[in-house]
Formats: sequence, structure tokens, C-alpha cells
Amino acid sequence: MIVANSLTKTFVGFAAAALVLTGCAASETDTSSVDDSTDNSSGSSGEIAGETITMTVGAGHPAGGAITYANRLESWFVPELKARVAAETNHELEVIEAYGGSIATLAEVLGATESGLLDVGAIIYPFEPSSLFLHNLEMKIPFSSTDPEIAIKAMRAVYDEVPYMSEVLEEEHNQRVLGLWTTGSYHLVTTFEWDSFEDLAGRTITAAGPNLPWITAAGVNPVQGSLGEWYTGLETGVIDGAVMFPEATAGFKLYEPAPYYTEIGFGASPQGAITVNLDSFNSLPADVQEILVELGVEFEAQIAGWVVEESGQAYDVMREAGTTINSLSDEARADWVNRLPELPNEGAQEANDMGLPGSEAFRVYIRAQEELGYEFPRDWVIED
Repeated sequence: MIVANSLTKTFVGFAAAALVLTGCAASETDTSSVDDSTDNSSGSSGEIAGETITMTVGAGHPAGGAITYANRLESWFVPELKARVAAETNHELEVIEAYGGSIATLAEVLGATESGLLDVGAIIYPFEPSSLFLHNLEMKIPFSSTDPEIAIKAMRAVYDEVPYMSEVLEEEHNQRVLGLWTTGSYHLVTTFEWDSFEDLAGRTITAAGPNLPWITAAGVNPVQGSLGEWYTGLETGVIDGAVMFPEATAGFKLYEPAPYYTEIGFGASPQGAITVNLDSFNSLPADVQEILVELGVEFEAQIAGWVVEESGQAYDVMREAGTTINSLSDEARADWVNRLPELPNEGAQEANDMGLPGSEAFRVYIRAQEELGYEFPRDWVIED
């Protein structure tokens, strides 16, 4: 990120022109040579000078398509940032937008934001299984609430009650959380119609990785895969199905080679955050810092509604294409969840063994959902 002082007042005469030239040179080399009255590094709004700020915002997923958080980063966050800086400060802001891996791939956003290659990045926990092991806790608690509003509020409770969640990002990865984001609920898209576990047995089903244990109970052949490769895999018969939420199922057109979508109800997934590089943030004027913090809070408050909206649109697209959409019965869902091992407790204990507050974080996520009205189909017990 580039932050430079710039003189904005027009002067007349040779001496004034010389002053302007001196000021511009200072903005490029040594801002300390500019008079204190025009120095806005503290965020004050001087009558003469503001700051020219260049900021890079990015995400691993492409914007304007399959993934809600990336769509809204482009269509809401960046425009709002520009508009508010223009309306509420005397600074000039240029935003360089980098989506779809143009600067950082899905697995590189955390590191790119840490180094400052991205000033603001949308990190995704499942692509950081080691660095952010505990942040992936929701992937280890299957059959959580399918309501993205409950999911995002439950994850916020974890952040609020377990300081490690924010501290590790700040202290080890040089970034501050602006706001959390979520997806819709994961379900199952397949190339074949099915209505029993027997129909799934032996089939090759793919998932992102951390959520592969969800499907082992069905007797399938679980294979970790990348979303961008699934269309071809389904089309060629390399895989028979995939675990995915409706927004991406429609966005990546998985319903074309796999025209059967079964609502399993694995749960909505608050699997990432919008973060800002700490060095970048600390170099910003105070009024721009305030705007970034406000936008992060508002982004988090609205993301569930945006997901519901885009999920509904995804279902419309699939129905119009002739996709067969079924829902797993309550009995079958209960049977599925009861066949699973104690995945949440296993995840919590693994985190504990790493010296992380695993039991505490897992309990908060489960308890918060229950307090928000969700009833788990199975009583997940988390040991100390």
C-alpha cells in the first residue's frame, strides 16, 4: 500500500509554485519536510492537504460469480470504501482489485496479506489446515445449523470468547480481522439419483478436504479435490458426486454433469474472514482506519442475508436447468449423523494436543448455535 501526502490548494505566483513543487517532491520522498499543518498522517483533516492512498484488495475466488463473499467484496465492500473515503475524508483513494488468484490463489491469501502483497484479503480457513487449525472447527462439527445467520453469529461468539482466534492472526500472521464471512449449507450433488445409504456405497465422492470425514459414514470412496476441477471430474466419471453448497454448485455449473442435488444439511460454513495487513492498517490516516473497521462490521452483519439471496438464486438456476432436488428425510439425516465417529471431540482434542484452546472453542460454537435456537440431531460431547 502507498500512502503519500499531497497538497490540494492552488497557489498563485512564482514563490507559491515553488512551494507546490517542494511539497510534491516531499510527498514522494520525505513527508517530514512538509509543514506540520499539512501532515495528515494522524488522520486529522487539514484544510490544505489530504493523503493519496493506494490499496490492494483481493481474494482467491473470482468475483461476480459462484462465491458470495468474493462477489460482495467486489460489489459492496470496495465501492463503499471508495465512497466513504471520498465523502467523509479529504483523502484520495485508489483501490487495486485482485480476484480469482490474480495476485494470490486460495491457499496464498493468508500469506499475501501477511506480507502486504494484499492490503485487504479474504482468507479461507480450510486452505490453512496447519496455520489456522482451530479456525477450521466448524468443519469438524457436521450437521450444524443450515442457517447462515446462526452460523456466522456462532463463529463470532467463538472469536469474542476465545482471544486466540484473533491473536494468532495478529501476532503470527500480521493481520487484523475486519469481519467474518460464511457460505450456505453444504449438500450433495451427484451424477446419479439415490435415496439410501446402499445407493451411495462404493461411489467416489469428493470434498474440499477438512469435510471429507462427513461422508465416510455413507460408505463412499472419499477423495479430496479442488472445486475448479470437479466439473470435468463429474463429466468424465472420475467422481460420482461432490459435497458443495448451492451457490457454488450453481456458479460452477456442477448441476450440468451431475443433475441430482440432495439436501443433506451438513451445515452453513463460516469458513473465512476479511483481514487487513497490520502494517498497512497502522500506516493509514485514523479516519480511513475507522471506515475500514466500520465496513468490516457491516460486511459481517450482511453476509448471511447475501448468502440466502444468492442461494435462492442458485436453486432457481438449478430448477430451470431441470436438476432433480431432493431433501434427506429427518430419519435418514439422524441415521447419517449417528453413524459418524465423535468428530467434534476428536477435533477438539487434537487442537488441545497442539496447545490450542480446542475444547473451549468447540464448546462455544456448539453452545452458541443452541442458544440461537438450533437443535443438533446429535448431542456432541466435548471433553476437557
